[in-house]
Amino acid sequence: MTSTSLPNARPRGYQPPTPQQVVAARDLVSRFETQWQRGDAEGLRDLMHEDTRNLIPPMTQPADREGVVAHFAQVLARLPDLRLAVLRWGLTGDTVMIEWRATATVAGAPLSWEGMDVMRLRDNRMYEAQVYWNTRLLENQVASRIAAATAKAKAQVQHAQ
Repeated sequence: MTSTSLPNARPRGYQPPTPQQVVAARDLVSRFETQWQRGDAEGLRDLMHEDTRNLIPPMTQPADREGVVAHFAQVLARLPDLRLAVLRWGLTGDTVMIEWRATATVAGAPLSWEGMDVMRLRDNRMYEAQVYWNTRLLENQVASRIAAATAKAKAQVQHAQ
C-alpha cells in the first residue's frame, strides 16, 4: 500500500451524508464503473474537477485531472483490457469509498486484484482522491505471469530445434 497521502485535512469520524450527497455519490459510483468498463482514459476526465488532487500508486505526488488522465492513458496502453468492477461502496459526508476489483491480461494470462478509491466530492465530481491496493502483491503477480510466459517461449524454441 502507498504510504504517501494527500495533505488536505480530512474530517474525522462518520458524518451522515445529506440526501443530496447520497444522490451525487450514487451517480459518481455509477459513472466510475461505466467509465472503467469502457477502458478509456479520456472518459475518466468527466469524473474529476479540473483542480482535483489525486494520488494513485505508484505516484509520489498527487496529480491534477490532466495528470490523472495521462497516467491512465499510459496504464491502458500497457494493459488495454484493464477493467474495474465496483464491489461495494460507502459514503460519509462528502467522501465516497469505492471498493473494486481490477482485471487485465499480462503476458497472455489473466490477472486480478482488489483496491479502493477514497474520493471527496463537490458538485458530483471528485476534487480529491487517494487510491489504495497491495502494490507488492500486484508486482509479484505481474512478475510471475511474465516469468511463466518467458519459460513457455523458451521451451517452445527448444522443442522446435
